[in-house]
Amino acid sequence: MKLVAAALVALALPASALGALEVKLSVVPATPAKGASAAIHLRPYWTYNRPDGSCCVLKPASANYPFRIEAVSPRGRVYPVRMRRTKNRYLWSGGFRFRTPGRWVIRAPQWGPRYSRNYGAKPRITVTVAG
Repeated sequence: MKLVAAALVALALPASALGALEVKLSVVPATPAKGASAAIHLRPYWTYNRPDGSCCVLKPASANYPFRIEAVSPRGRVYPVRMRRTKNRYLWSGGFRFRTPGRWVIRAPQWGPRYSRNYGAKPRITVTVAG
């Protein structure tokens, strides 16, 4: 009976519960040019509740996780981006060449379609590629 009660409590907790893995994505340069190489960066974080119980403080995580990243073109075509851990244990990076101008979406699909509401987490970002 105690096990059932514990399971129900766990199901009732919000997705931002203590210890959940979150990610922040970024692109360098922030506004890439058509045809130019860019780096997509992923930084993993653990979430922790603040002392007042509210959510969330993000702390860098040295996560060894099979991160999947996708670049979605302005026309909706999905391109996988291979991510590799860098020498910085809190940073993953992947190279990508934006072949068409317009608004692209970079996303971590394992965090969707209900993307994180945790403060500071960015598992989906938009990038405007200059023509």
